[in-house]
Amino acid sequence: MEIKLNRENILDLETSLKKEYLLTNGLGGYCSKSVLDCLRRKYHGLLIVDLDGKKYNLLNKLDACIQVDKKEFFLSTNKYPNVFYPTGHQYTTGFKMELYPETTYTIGDITVEKSIVMPRGQNAVLIKYRIKSPKKITMRLFPLLSYREIHTVNHENIHIRPKTFPEKNGFKIDPYSGMPPLFVTSDKTSVFYPSPDWWRNMEYLKERNRGYPYQEDLFCPGMFEIKLKDKDELIIKASIEAPEAKHEKEFSAEVERMNREFSAFNDREPLKTFKYNALHYIFDNSRGEKGITAGYHWFGEWGRDSMISFCGLTLCCGRFEEAKNILLKYAKYAKNGRLPNYFSGSGGESYNSIDASLLYFRAVQQYLEKTKDKTTVKKSVLPVLIDIITAFIKNSVPEAALKNDGFLYTGNENTQLTWMDAQAWGKPVTPRHGAAVEINALWYNALSFLAQNYKTDLTPGLFSQITEIIKNYENNFINAFWCEDRSSLADVYRSAFDKNISIRPNQLFALALPFRCVPASHAERIIETIKYHLVTPCGLRTLSPEDPEFQPDYSGDQNKRDQAYHQGTVWPWLAGIFCDALLNYTTDKKSVATYINNTFSKLWSEHLGVSGLLHISEIFKATPPHHEKGAAFQAWSLAEIIRIFDTIGI
Repeated sequence: MEIKLNRENILDLETSLKKEYLLTNGLGGYCSKSVLDCLRRKYHGLLIVDLDGKKYNLLNKLDACIQVDKKEFFLSTNKYPNVFYPTGHQYTTGFKMELYPETTYTIGDITVEKSIVMPRGQNAVLIKYRIKSPKKITMRLFPLLSYREIHTVNHENIHIRPKTFPEKNGFKIDPYSGMPPLFVTSDKTSVFYPSPDWWRNMEYLKERNRGYPYQEDLFCPGMFEIKLKDKDELIIKASIEAPEAKHEKEFSAEVERMNREFSAFNDREPLKTFKYNALHYIFDNSRGEKGITAGYHWFGEWGRDSMISFCGLTLCCGRFEEAKNILLKYAKYAKNGRLPNYFSGSGGESYNSIDASLLYFRAVQQYLEKTKDKTTVKKSVLPVLIDIITAFIKNSVPEAALKNDGFLYTGNENTQLTWMDAQAWGKPVTPRHGAAVEINALWYNALSFLAQNYKTDLTPGLFSQITEIIKNYENNFINAFWCEDRSSLADVYRSAFDKNISIRPNQLFALALPFRCVPASHAERIIETIKYHLVTPCGLRTLSPEDPEFQPDYSGDQNKRDQAYHQGTVWPWLAGIFCDALLNYTTDKKSVATYINNTFSKLWSEHLGVSGLLHISEIFKATPPHHEKGAAFQAWSLAEIIRIFDTIGI
């Protein structure tokens, strides 16, 4: 699938600045900018690398200008206080994004075509320029560096080591202690003129809107100068390792790899593109383990997000080895009945969720459904599943308690252990302590999965305990959670006199999982309630608009945004469990496919060219016209849409 922009599209800065592309290297690093080559976020850059679980923006951009007949024409666009300068977008006559970004600049009878690729398995980026010109030209290139962690901004400082060291047709710089060096080289004869300087007060408009520091000083170590003529091609490589292979060979090899992997999928568009782009979220960490990045630009690896994204990004795309590696990795990190909710690097796991370990059971079910690999599960995964369930039964899982009704009660008014975990002004926005409906739906599914499939692998005592808990759960669930006057399930049950009856999508887990105990008569009413209150063209709202706590506007600083994050804001990934629920309570799969396609097709049509090109955003505004918000590239958004396509064959 291809996104194309013409000159008219590009000159509309209000929309073109919002359009962003993404390349990744499979090591946790990425390259991402706006289509105008204008930095709109502190997270934008040509070379962002992952170092032990933290991402660093090394090379923000490479500003280019061409000189012809003693006149200079800058191809880049930068934002400074009260002005855009230079304004290279006026020369941008075309942009195309399919597997990698391609930009065309036109200055009179001169055409410059720029392409960018990020070789998989390298912390490097390659920028290729093709020249069409009746005259000889001089190209000048200015590398701009920040060398800082992606969540921060840098300013002119005395700590930088500005000296550059000559490399063939380029330079090496080692600007800060404890950071890797940067090599920037050209594949053509060029001269690099060291002239260290700071380009001050560059502004990132998106950060200003989000309430963060938005001005940065970028360091320019000097300038490349290259003489070019008609039909010349120039490739610049930026890398943290000294270049070895020829740039053209590396560029061609990466393009061939992308085309080969893309061509391997025989699906119709946009599913073919979705399955290819799923690979952008899968990476190898410094320990050689597979992981899933929750989203770009600011998310890392989250256990909960990984388990929800697992099937769509790996199994539905035929990436079975990656799937197995991820399951085995998480099995290794299980602890006290929990899986890591967040990996922050070597030895930096955080176990602050309840649902990650229960979602792991669902991931295992999906793995078995797709691969039939019972051997791996029984040998390497089942012992961990048993340990998790045993820990819950023994009440040895921190902040979790199993009671006689068969329900799991978790947390307190100061904790956020479910996916609705936002805090604003230091307090949980959506307190869900008690028996949260999706936690308990996952709990019941996990117990039933073990009891039905692995009875002979359980000790008689444990099997007896599990069957007793299942029986108690089934006897109590509807009485505890059903809200007759709302035709829905309570979001959280604490007692018969203390329930949170907000209409939220979490109840869909009780309808969507393989093992469930909601009668069809109740499920049909719940689905109609969900359709009326929560379904939008971009996914499901997190709270009914009729609820007094509903927050329609996701904007402002972080506290204001978090206040709305799960209080009505629309999440595309929820369309996946909604689809599962529909399928579980109907025999007419075709009608479900028609309904899903008619309802959510905006996500896989017009939205793909609005923000994160060819990807699906994290969230959308709760009220029409449902503008995209949050991360422009979100793993579980894409994953669940892939899974929907795979399940019902849209």
